[in-house]
Amino acid sequence: MAEISILVPVYNVEKYLEACLDSILAQTFADFEVICMDDGSTDRSGDILDAYALRDNRVKVIHKENSGYGKTMNEAMGLAKGKYIGIVESDDTIEQDMYQILYQTVTEYDLDFVKTDFYAVWDREDGTLKKQYCSMTENRGMYNRVLNPNAELDAYFLEKFTWDALYKKDLILQNKIRYNETPGASYQDNGFWFQTFYWARRVMFLDRAFYNYRQDNMLSSIHNTQKVYAMKNEFDFIRKFMDDQADVDKELYRICFHMRMRAYIGTLQRIDFPVKLEFAQMMEQERLFFEEQKEARYDRMTQEQITIIKNPLAYVENVLIQGREITKEVVSGYENIIVYGAGTYGEQIVYRVKAVKAYGQKLKVAVTNLNGKSMKCQGEAVCEIHDCVNEKDTSLVILAVKENSEAFRAMLDCLKKLRFSNIITVSAKKLDV
Repeated sequence: MAEISILVPVYNVEKYLEACLDSILAQTFADFEVICMDDGSTDRSGDILDAYALRDNRVKVIHKENSGYGKTMNEAMGLAKGKYIGIVESDDTIEQDMYQILYQTVTEYDLDFVKTDFYAVWDREDGTLKKQYCSMTENRGMYNRVLNPNAELDAYFLEKFTWDALYKKDLILQNKIRYNETPGASYQDNGFWFQTFYWARRVMFLDRAFYNYRQDNMLSSIHNTQKVYAMKNEFDFIRKFMDDQADVDKELYRICFHMRMRAYIGTLQRIDFPVKLEFAQMMEQERLFFEEQKEARYDRMTQEQITIIKNPLAYVENVLIQGREITKEVVSGYENIIVYGAGTYGEQIVYRVKAVKAYGQKLKVAVTNLNGKSMKCQGEAVCEIHDCVNEKDTSLVILAVKENSEAFRAMLDCLKKLRFSNIITVSAKKLDV
């Protein structure tokens, strides 16, 4: 029987899956099984898993109909044979000695779990990996000692990822720790994180990094602008869990309010513009409710965060929704409106143009170079600006980047070389070319 069960949930990650599995099978600690849960992948992921299972008998593959991350992980935990459980997301990789160090630590100190720092990683164009060290906390006193999270509640403020850890399986089984089985794959690890901290009595946080957390997989839930209420569902799940327990420290409710509102700010900034106002209204209602319940706490927030939470509608209207100067009158008379730039400014301006353009006017979103990738911006396919040259005489180009920035100047030079003549800024200022 393996000492460690490594759970790998898989869904349409053919680009990254081999690197993930290679990093697991290269571990210096060898007494493990890898349980790969293929959650109905429609790409080559299933075939890749089967090939690895034939090559190494430690790899177990379960092909199943798509049911979402939470249900998939609950099934995986039910199959685990090891005394300890690790989690590796299928677009990430791990350092060669990760499980050797974690196993030594968790057994030497008889821990319920051990967690570590991690690396944020991106692929460079030359094929190398860019790595940035990320600490779980700036509080150095939390590291490298045994502690009880419920005796030292500051532990709950550490980064709440679940994959940078090794868990005693008995902690999970005896306390019936389960993932929230909401559809899709959005943030269900939050509920699992909270339950492990709530039930654990002996944990350790190591100030070393072993896990490579990928930031540039555009299919990841962190980039998904459609899952508007996924974070709310997860914190509702956590709050219900607390309500179902006896004698929960009231401070935990306040900590969860803090985490909830911090998460809501991130969601508000990321989601599609048509639903920002609706989400802000929900934030306002929840803030008032939690203040009435005496669960609101603001002591660990910045003044900017407090301002957003206290008046999210104003934040959306005054900060997130830009381009009010882009009016019907400004864009009238052109067959095509080209939003040049697909970043934050581009998303804001596309949203604005959709609201003011006349029926029959065509909207295009362009960037300088797609580098062979496909992109969308507010649901619109993104093209390269040179593909719009044939329509330059009938087009209005909105330069959707920060005015007078380096990118602004480079993009304006590009437009001049391509001989576009009708160019305005996000503030509707006409540019001489």
